[in-house]
Amino acid sequence: MNRGRFRSCKAVTEDGQPCQAGVQAGSEFCFFHDPAKAKEREAAQRAGGSLGKAKVLPPDTRDVPLSSTADAVRFLALTINQVRRGEIDPKVANAIGYLSATLLRALEQDDIERRLAELEAIVKSQPAPGPDFDPHDDTADPAPAAWEEEVA
Repeated sequence: MNRGRFRSCKAVTEDGQPCQAGVQAGSEFCFFHDPAKAKEREAAQRAGGSLGKAKVLPPDTRDVPLSSTADAVRFLALTINQVRRGEIDPKVANAIGYLSATLLRALEQDDIERRLAELEAIVKSQPAPGPDFDPHDDTADPAPAAWEEEVA
């Protein structure tokens, strides 16, 4: 099988070196240096500049509240529907999903810290145990008598 000999483009690059790209069929130049392909090359460059851009919302898009789990869930639902309608690039939505997961973990941590502070305040408001109190004494009944009356 005769594959032919590889021919390099006859153009010289900006640094004075010969272009190493292969020639196009019926030409002595590669696509990037062929004078006959100038209009096609310009159109490809224009299209190439816009093809890789992610579809994002306009800069004047209003912020959405994200201070609760419910807010985050509403925002994720909105984003999912925007992806479905082609209004937002899936790559952008992927970033939103990742950031939302981080936000939800932070909201959960905040809730745990708030609840712990409430419990600590309750514990601090309780009278301190007497000097004879032994936390390891299993014979002592920790439940107040009022609890026993409720159960009976």
